[in-house]
Amino acid sequence: MIDLAHCRTLDARDPLRAVRDRFARPAEDTVYLDGNSIGAMPADAASRVERVMLEGWRDARRRGWNRFDWLEKPWRMGEGLAHIVGAGKGDVLFCDNTTINLYKILGYAWQLDRTRPVIVTEAHNFPTDTYVAEGLARFAGGAAAVRRIDRPHELDAALSGDVGVLYLSYVDYRTSRRWNMAAVNELARARGVLTLWDCSHAAGAIPVDLEGTGADFAVGCGYKYLCGGPGAPAWLYVHPRHQDRAWPVIAGWMGHADVFAFAPTYEPLRGVRRHQTGTPGILANEAMSAAIDIWRDVRREDLAWKHRSLSEVLIALLEQECGKFGVRVTSPLDYDEQGGHVGFSHPGAGSVCEALLEHGVVSSFRKPDVIRFGISPVAISHEDVWVAVSRLRQVLETEIWREPRFAKVSV
Repeated sequence: MIDLAHCRTLDARDPLRAVRDRFARPAEDTVYLDGNSIGAMPADAASRVERVMLEGWRDARRRGWNRFDWLEKPWRMGEGLAHIVGAGKGDVLFCDNTTINLYKILGYAWQLDRTRPVIVTEAHNFPTDTYVAEGLARFAGGAAAVRRIDRPHELDAALSGDVGVLYLSYVDYRTSRRWNMAAVNELARARGVLTLWDCSHAAGAIPVDLEGTGADFAVGCGYKYLCGGPGAPAWLYVHPRHQDRAWPVIAGWMGHADVFAFAPTYEPLRGVRRHQTGTPGILANEAMSAAIDIWRDVRREDLAWKHRSLSEVLIALLEQECGKFGVRVTSPLDYDEQGGHVGFSHPGAGSVCEALLEHGVVSSFRKPDVIRFGISPVAISHEDVWVAVSRLRQVLETEIWREPRFAKVSV
């Protein structure tokens, strides 16, 4: 039996409890379980962005490029995140958005061996991941092809000799099922296949070990668990063995070996920084940098402990408090197979999700009947989980969710 006292005891042991104080506290009495959609705001993000706008834009204008670290931020932020995703300091870069980075890196990986033109992905991958693969295949004019698998057990047979790239989401955005990255990378290597992982629903929540597991490439967004804010830049990872093998898919001036030489022909920078394209988004990067300064001080082992503890408490409470009202956990019960969020089904899930908003719990709904509670280890506590489940029980027990005003479900 889990009670509030037990949750408070776990919070007293929380190695990340001081980190929570580095995030802004919302004015509302609300529990935010939407870290898988938009993460918490660093407490100093607004003042930092304001400083850039006033000192950098209003006052410095052109001189800002020399006075501030605007051009260095993309790779400096990559250095700050690297240990969280198990990468070397010079192997991660922040730039563009997730879709653009997926296209850039999938195209880069695919071109390394055009004798193996097939890209393998999941049929039910996140839509943008699938669209990117389809778009690349069309652009290649028949030189590339996409092969989809419906179930994880089909992967082995799908990796035939014509496959060049295996392109997977580390965590399923609906079910929160997590692939065994080490095992998949090992299988791919044995078949001569490169791996590209979308870590958007993993980085900043669960353990990610790109270099340790031998991943070739990875991409992830900055605004979910990494707390970079709406419109935050995404990040990309290229294993050192691949960094100088080819030109980037988009050869932009910020990826040139000598940016301000304004050379008439392109020469790529060495390393991962060649994947920079155009002028970085200065305001978005400043907000992201506020989050990265927090991540620099987070230990991977503390993050892993906290997320596991929160997940186990949440699943236990959902079953204990809400099972009799029709709640069924749909995410894997084995933690090693779980991603960043916990999903559960209910016949009235969409309306329940709307009613929860009125009761001070922000979550997300996915058709047909799943509610997702996104667990951000740096921003929420075990007591938050207790409060959220208590409010969920109230919504279900009173059946307030059946009221017509909750019928229209928001995004």
